[in-house]
Amino acid sequence: MSSILMGVSTSKLRDMSPKQTGLSRHWIAEGVMDAEYKEYVLLAWLQKLKAEFQNTRLYPALSDIICKHKELKHLQHELTSAQEKSPITGLDLRRMRTLRAHPPHQPELESYLADLIQRALPHLRLAIEEGKALYDFIESQLKFTPVGVQPLHVAEGYLLVTIGAQNQRHLQAFRYTKSKVIRNDDTFLELRLRRLESRHLSRLEQPEHVKWSLIRRHKDLPQPATYHAHLDQSISVRQTLLPIARRKLLQEISADRLI
Repeated sequence: MSSILMGVSTSKLRDMSPKQTGLSRHWIAEGVMDAEYKEYVLLAWLQKLKAEFQNTRLYPALSDIICKHKELKHLQHELTSAQEKSPITGLDLRRMRTLRAHPPHQPELESYLADLIQRALPHLRLAIEEGKALYDFIESQLKFTPVGVQPLHVAEGYLLVTIGAQNQRHLQAFRYTKSKVIRNDDTFLELRLRRLESRHLSRLEQPEHVKWSLIRRHKDLPQPATYHAHLDQSISVRQTLLPIARRKLLQEISADRLI
């Protein structure tokens, strides 16, 4: 599932995903620490995010669910390590780590966490599969193509996103910039988008016309790499189409090399 969020993570390229919202990061330790009750809290949260899927809005819902799944899997690993080494005495929720020490041991906490994880992970996996199925369907319908001859320099250019049938198309044009980020001796790619315009397209207006219009208005980029992402269905651009198109663009411009 992580490839949905990370774009091309196997090449050490990082695409900034939406910030986690909704269910508190501290939900495990907040209020009543009862695994069955917390399962209902999680299910109520998932029901709201699945409603987003039903309305064809993928993000940030899908990334939130994946983040929660990763957190619990990490905590599950911590629990196993704690059982193999020393007993756990508390939680560091900021880093999603267990605190291990010698007595006083807290078997009730250990039992609560193990029970909660066992209950929660299947619900999260099912929700991820639901979101992934929607993601894959939209990606399969998305037409992603270069516009005109592409220059050798593709670190900066334009992304044209259109939705709707031929006589009802709407355009959002973005200027993209990729930059290198070094963290812990690893090189990642950051992709920034800045919207330039949002408007309806005339019946005869093609992506090539939009590209040349942008070139005339933005003289500092005379030979831009330009890509066009189109979907016939009218869906949320910000919450669904743009995140998918953005990752397609990231894969396209980083297929050969980092800058």
